[in-house]
Amino acid sequence: MSKKGERIVKFQSNRIKNGYGQGTGENYKPFIQAHDNKVASDGWITRHKGWKTKRTHHTLSNHERNYLYYLEWLDEVVDIREQFPLFPMKRTEEIADQLGIKHAHYDNVPVVMTTDFVITLRTPNGLIDVVRTVKPGNKLDNRTLELFEIERRFFNEQGINWEIITECKLPKTLIKNVEWMCEARYLDTRSGIDEEVVDFINKPLFRNISKDEGETSISKICLRSDKEFGLESGSCMFILQYMLANKKWRTDMNIPIIESKPLKISSLEYQTKRSKEIG
Repeated sequence: MSKKGERIVKFQSNRIKNGYGQGTGENYKPFIQAHDNKVASDGWITRHKGWKTKRTHHTLSNHERNYLYYLEWLDEVVDIREQFPLFPMKRTEEIADQLGIKHAHYDNVPVVMTTDFVITLRTPNGLIDVVRTVKPGNKLDNRTLELFEIERRFFNEQGINWEIITECKLPKTLIKNVEWMCEARYLDTRSGIDEEVVDFINKPLFRNISKDEGETSISKICLRSDKEFGLESGSCMFILQYMLANKKWRTDMNIPIIESKPLKISSLEYQTKRSKEIG
């Protein structure tokens, strides 16, 4: 075995020993991480603090990142485990032999296969796991499809639904909107904004946006509101993003959110209060 091969065997052994690819929720550790060397990332290595898990997610391509944003928005998704290993490797090697194809390898040394996402869903019948691998349609070459067939058979044996997600299956507008509000999910990403500020500002800010009836851009409304409330420029835009990201306010996610254009929002809490006042 070459020195490269020895290094990859040692690397994988250490990963398994240290619990990578194990756990759930906040305690899960992806088997492959964004800082690892030799990761095929197409220049799209990203880290994202999870909305569902509150841990850092590691995505290795633009398509993985976009799909992660989509999953974050879905209420039925309760856990997301990316770069999930197919253990034991002995079984994936057996499947490869049965198919008559070469197992995933690095420098001719077999490596642990990983799938992009194991997703835990809340259903009427309880929690279930599904597996999704994300790939652009133009990259589904014969070798990739061979490896995907190993994945499909591996999870099918366990009764777990497996599917390929190509770009045509992604709701692009919704994903762009989630990306726009992504960093505002947590208040600690903006200095000077905490729960007390949000509690004090959100209702008058909601009124400022709502009373405009979609005539003025949200950037202008938020800048005016910053001055009105004596806040640093950009604060009200951040609070708007925070309220939308946490689904305290609603908007049509099938319509692009553009700061230079108006935005229609709603709030169940505010509407209920208004109804009681009117009633």
